[in-house]
Amino acid sequence: MTMTNKHWQLSKWMTIFIMIPLVSAYSFSLDLYVPLLPTIQSALKVSRMDMQLTNSLFMLFCGFGQLVFGPLSDRLGRRYVLFGSLLITLIANLICFTTEIYRFFLFGKVLQAIGAAGTNLTCFAAVRDIYHRPEKSTEMFGYLNIANAVSAIIAPSLGTKLGSLFGWSSIFVALFIYAVVGLISCYWLFAETAPDSQPEQQHVMFDYWRVFSHINYQVYTLPAAIGIGSFFAYYSISSYLYQQTYGLSTMHYSVLYGSAGLTFFIGSYTCGRLVNGLGIVKTLVLGQFFHLFGCLLVLLSGWLPLSLQLTVVHSGILLIIWGASHMIVSGIGGTMAPFQDIAGSAFALVSAYKFLMCYVLGEVVMALYDHTAMPLGWMLLVLNLCSLCVVYGFRHRLVLITPNKQVTVALTEMAKSINNTV
Repeated sequence: MTMTNKHWQLSKWMTIFIMIPLVSAYSFSLDLYVPLLPTIQSALKVSRMDMQLTNSLFMLFCGFGQLVFGPLSDRLGRRYVLFGSLLITLIANLICFTTEIYRFFLFGKVLQAIGAAGTNLTCFAAVRDIYHRPEKSTEMFGYLNIANAVSAIIAPSLGTKLGSLFGWSSIFVALFIYAVVGLISCYWLFAETAPDSQPEQQHVMFDYWRVFSHINYQVYTLPAAIGIGSFFAYYSISSYLYQQTYGLSTMHYSVLYGSAGLTFFIGSYTCGRLVNGLGIVKTLVLGQFFHLFGCLLVLLSGWLPLSLQLTVVHSGILLIIWGASHMIVSGIGGTMAPFQDIAGSAFALVSAYKFLMCYVLGEVVMALYDHTAMPLGWMLLVLNLCSLCVVYGFRHRLVLITPNKQVTVALTEMAKSINNTV
C-alpha cells in the first residue's frame, strides 16, 4: 500500500472503517428518515410539499456546501473542516429532536445537510491525499461509495423500528449518537492528511471554470446527475406511493426500499468491473438503456389493474436503479479523467451538479405526483433520452486522459496572473 502522507498510520481496512460513517452521513440521514415522512408530516401539521422541501433543501445545501468545503479543506486542513462539520451535525440533530415547529425543523435539516457535505468531501479529499496510485484511490472511492448503498438497505428498517418504539424524533437521537461516535473516533484516529507545505494557491474560481467549461463535465456529469437524481426522485414519492396508494405497512415499505439499495450496491460493484472491459462510454450507455427500460416498465404499470401495479412498478424501479448505478459510476469516472491535478475542485463541482439535480427532480416529481408512479416514469424517460442524445452526439470529443504537462503548466501560469489581478 503506497501512501503519500507520512502522518496517516491506519491500514486500508481501518481507514475504511473510520471513513464509512462520515461518507454515509448524508445518505443515512435521508434513509433513516424516509419511512416516517407521512408520520412526521402529520405531527408537524404541514403539507406533503412542505415535507418534500426538507428533503430538497437537504440535497441543495449538500451540493453548495461541498463547493465551500472543498477549497477550505485545501487551505485550512482536513481535520478543521471535518470537526467543524461534525459539530454542525450535532447541533442540527439536536434542533430536529427538540422542536415541533416546522420552520425550526427545516432549519435543522439544512444544518444537517451542511454538516454532511463537509464530512463527505473531507473523506474523499483525504483518500486522495493518502493514496498516491490512482488505482488505489479509485478502489477506496468504490468502497466508500458502496457505504451509501448499504445505508439504503438497513437504515429504513432501523428508522421504522425506532419510530414504532420511541416516536419519530428518536431517529435524530440515533443520528446525534452516530455523529458523537464519529467525532470521538476521528479525534483519536483521523490524522491531518493535507500536505505540510502547499504550492502557491491559484484562484479557486479558475479551477471551477476550467472544470465547468470542459466537454467531459458537460457530457458525463449529466447522466451521472440523472442517475443520482432518479434515486432521489424515487425516494421523494416512494413512502407515499407504497404506503398510501398500495397500502403497504411501514416495515414492508422499508424492505422494498432496501431492495433498491441492494440493487444499487450490486450495480455499483458490477459497473467497476465492466468499465475495465467495455470502457467508460459503453458502460455508461449500457446503464442508460437499463434506465430506459425501467422507465418504460413503470409507465406500463399505468395500464394494469391496481393488484398488479406494485409488482411491475417496483420491477421498473429496480431496473432504473441498476442503470442509475452504472450512470453514476461511469459518469463520474469520465468527468474526473482530465482533472487529476485539480481532482478536489472537480469532485466538488460534480457533487454540486448531482445534488442540484436531486433538488430539481425531487421538487418536480412531488409537484406532479398524482398518487401513481406515472409522473416519475415520464420525467425520467425524457431526461434519459436527452442524456442519450448528448452522449451519442459528443462521444468523439470526450477526453479520457489527463492533459499533458505543458498544458497544465500553461494553465497554472494563467491562473497565477488571474490571481494577481483579483
